[in-house]
Parts: sequence; structure tokens; C-alpha cells
Amino acid sequence: MNQDDRPVAGTPISRRNWLVLAASALAGCGGGGGVTLLPGTGGTGIYAQGAIAGFGSVVVNGIKFDDSGAVVQIDGVAASSQDLRLGMVAGVQGQRGVDPNLGIANRLDVWSIAQGPATQVQSGQFLVAGMTIQTNSATVYDGVSSAAVLGTGQTVVVWGLNAGADGRHWIATRLAVLPDPVVRLFSTGLVTVSSGQRSLNGMQLQGPLAAGLSAGQLVRVEGVLANGNLTVSAIKVMDLASDSAQHDVEIEGVVTQVLSATRFMLGNIEVDSSAVSVPATTPVTAGLRVEVHGSLQGQLLKASALDFESEQKLDSAEIEGSIEQYTSPANFVVRGQRCDASAATITQGRASDLKVGVKVKVQGTKAGDVLRVSRLEIDD
Repeated sequence: MNQDDRPVAGTPISRRNWLVLAASALAGCGGGGGVTLLPGTGGTGIYAQGAIAGFGSVVVNGIKFDDSGAVVQIDGVAASSQDLRLGMVAGVQGQRGVDPNLGIANRLDVWSIAQGPATQVQSGQFLVAGMTIQTNSATVYDGVSSAAVLGTGQTVVVWGLNAGADGRHWIATRLAVLPDPVVRLFSTGLVTVSSGQRSLNGMQLQGPLAAGLSAGQLVRVEGVLANGNLTVSAIKVMDLASDSAQHDVEIEGVVTQVLSATRFMLGNIEVDSSAVSVPATTPVTAGLRVEVHGSLQGQLLKASALDFESEQKLDSAEIEGSIEQYTSPANFVVRGQRCDASAATITQGRASDLKVGVKVKVQGTKAGDVLRVSRLEIDD
């Protein structure tokens, strides 16, 4: 484990906070073998970071990673692939197969970006832990059907992508409502230093752990907030370089700033796109969601390809696994995700074949806390 892959604290981030979130998680399917590695190399090393878009093999940035043998951590705590959910942002280290859309994951790391009570709730936006969180049609919900019914003061956990140059604006890829209030806050952003005082997202950071932080660092902190002061108990430095060294890199993110005709910021990562021919009809602009393929050279991501993400792609998801709960074709659960297949095309069987334990593959569109299934294949 790299130094930056674990919380800096006397004790790890509370597993209880995660277990409250995942209490309804049931066993799913985490395999998906059949990946042929490139001969003589053991496969091409790859680091992929993005929102999870499917299971069977875990899907990140369009690559289906066999995660059956992967080491999995969620918020710095050991977990299993069955604990992963749609919309969580994962960093995957592994090998790519001969088919560039297949790979084998050696390690999967997931970090939530915020936890705390929601305030200033508006249509498609709210505040939590000093951060402005935006939602859209691709946001996956758990414990609430949509942002429209999110209540002020409800405790939320958020996974997402940095969408602002100031480090305070984020797009939620997954949002979960916790049933009970929590003492500890999680907050992610850029450290500021003034007269020796370190701050994050408007909160003054207190305690010995905060003393080692530098201005401009993108960090995720955990702590207890009182009177605007956050007493820090754990820190995660969000350092791409330590995670992706010696790998091909594929990063999903939001363009936060355009620096020149060939350089832009993807979150807090500077990208050099001089080797990529960008169509004049699709210019790189702030707010654009994109996948960058390339290699890391120091702190610079040299792009070899850009993949501009359409709304249709962002809204789509696929899951392969066994039905864990079943009420009707319009209401069943696979891999912890509620599905509605009432309007789906069903192959290899009929709707009457659906029941708990039946293995299915579903493809569809995210709709709040439901996956609206367009195609369902029964594989039992």
C-alpha cells in the first residue's frame, strides 16, 4: 500500500460509517474472467479512474476489469468487490488485455468525497462539508429517489468528480442518504494557508495532522467540526502520481480550466493535449466531461486520446449478477441496485422466470435510485 493510500491517523476511518451505508448490500457477482494478457509481458499495466458503470466484471471508463482477485479498499478500509456500487468513483490498478476493453484488476480503491448534513438544498445542487455538490441525470441515488426530495439536514455521503478550479465544486456520481446523523465530516478540496493557519472549504483545520499540509494540495480530510474548526483525524492526499506510476492512464473527469489551445485542467490534473487532434466541432471547454487516455510525466498528463462523454453514455449502465431481492419485473435488486424491467426486451427466457437466485444481465439507464432496464438476458 502506498503511503497516500491510507488515512493518516492513529486509527483508520471508521468502518461503521461505511457499514451504515452498505448495510443493505447483498452478495453479487464479481468475476468475469476470459481476459487474455499480452504475450511475454503479463499484460500492459494500466491505471483507470472513473465512475463505476457496471458489474459482472467491474466497468470503469468502458473497460471491463475482472475484479475476482483484486484487493479492494473503500475509504481506506478493506472491503470486497461485492461492496462496490454504481456511481462510486474507483481507481483501478491492473493489466489491460489484448482486447483494450478488457482487463484484470489487481487493486481497486474507492474514496467518497464528502459526508455530512446537506444544507442550502436547491434543484440539482446542495452544500455539504463546505462543498457545492451538483447532481444530474447520471447521478445514482441510494436512500432517496432524487435530489428533488433531499431534505435539509439529511446526512449524505457523496462520490464524485472535481468540477471547479477552486476545488469546492463537485459533480455527484453517487449520493447516499444515511439513516442517522454522524459525528465525523469528510470534506475534499484545496488547502489554503494564511498566516500559518490551514483551511479547507471555509473550515479552519486543527490538530497535529493538519500542520503538514501545504497550500494548493488536493486532500480529503476527516474530522469533527465545531464552531467552524475541523479537528482532523485522518487525511488522504489525492495524488494521482503515486497511484499511476509506470502505468498507462485513463482518467475520467471534468474540465475545470482551459489554459491554452493544447492544455487544460481535468479537475486538478494538468493535461497536455498537443498530440491529440481535437475536432473544431468539439472544442475543449470548462464543464466538459471527458476521459483522457495517456501517460503521466511528472505532474503532467500527456494525452494520447480524448473521449468526450455523451449524456447517453453517462446515463447508461450494465449489471451481471444474481437477483438478490424480487417483487416483480418492475422491482428487483441485482448487485445492490434496484431495477425496473417492466419495459425491457427479455432474451433467453421470460419474465415469469425471474426470481431470487436467477442470474441475469441487465442493461439500461440510470433514473434516480432505479436502473430502468431496456435489455434483460436470463443466464441461469
